[in-house]
Amino acid sequence: MRGINLSGMEGSFGVADADGGPGTWNRALGPSEGQDYPVFPNELLDYYASQGIGVIRLLFSWERVQSELWGPLPAPSTRYGTYFEHYTRVVDYATGLGIVVIVEPWQASAGGGVGGACWRGQAVGTVDVDLFAFADFWGKLAAVWQANELVHLGLVNEPNGMSTMQWWTIAQKCVDAIRAAGSAAWIHVPGNGWTGAGSWTADWYDTDEPGRSNAYGWLNANGEGAPLFDPLGRCGAEVHLYLDENAAGRSDTVVSTTIGRERLAVAVSEAEKQGYQMFVGEVGLYAGHPDAATAWSDLVDYMTAHQSACTGFAWWAGGETAWWADVHAPHFSVSPTRHFGDAYSGTTVNMEMIRPSFALDSGFPIR
Repeated sequence: MRGINLSGMEGSFGVADADGGPGTWNRALGPSEGQDYPVFPNELLDYYASQGIGVIRLLFSWERVQSELWGPLPAPSTRYGTYFEHYTRVVDYATGLGIVVIVEPWQASAGGGVGGACWRGQAVGTVDVDLFAFADFWGKLAAVWQANELVHLGLVNEPNGMSTMQWWTIAQKCVDAIRAAGSAAWIHVPGNGWTGAGSWTADWYDTDEPGRSNAYGWLNANGEGAPLFDPLGRCGAEVHLYLDENAAGRSDTVVSTTIGRERLAVAVSEAEKQGYQMFVGEVGLYAGHPDAATAWSDLVDYMTAHQSACTGFAWWAGGETAWWADVHAPHFSVSPTRHFGDAYSGTTVNMEMIRPSFALDSGFPIR
């Protein structure tokens, strides 16, 4: 379970468009391939397989897959259908190469930023987006790949700006819907507050009083003393980890050569204590920083030493060469640097640093 995020299909950053949704793509007709999202050809996936990666966290847009709440998947539109066809082809081809694929929605806020658990910029669990609409979506999507053991399900990217306990209630309803659909897939459950590893036991991100941490939410998702429940026991937490000063991956700085393990230890120690597992769904730093290589090696050593609780990582991020080329923050690109015809080649400074980690026979377990 060592690999990358594959970014580009999740949606648009930028100013909200006229109908109130995030980004600029046409809601009535659906997104346009090559304009609103890149088409990931099989050869790009071959390139990543050649680098030794074992997992791809493949981001997508909920409203591009289900354009009407409670509606069908995909939406009855040529553009929406084409989008879903491209996405499912990537999943099927990558898993055919033996790569685990985590399918996970990345949702934009009304202003185009990281929206967390929302649909067209409106938060799940409000009058605009019923929390059961999100569970309905997950029940339908889980059924698509229920026969593919290499498909994992990530509930949503970085919930934030909401009640911690409300989020864990939503998460439980989604787990229930996934299992009711007949899926036995591994489920990655993020926390509130952008699911930061270093703040897993903190409560500053809770909009309710008293403030609750994600550690508390996991253990009390179904009421006091009743933790998040999966009848199959195949749920783990998803945390994100960056090594810059504000732990958000917005700069090229590396705080120290041990900051990665220090931040991750907050979440991993809690998981070890309570007997659950977690996956680092995003990790990134700029490899050109003087301390980067040492910091990365130290972090990988820590994850390997704590592999009973830490099941691996996905680097942020890779994509199409022309769409995701910035090696600096916030992208930390591991995209191929050259693309001629059907061939991809070349590695960024970030890929050069992390590629040896993919080749390790780590034995990271997923129970």
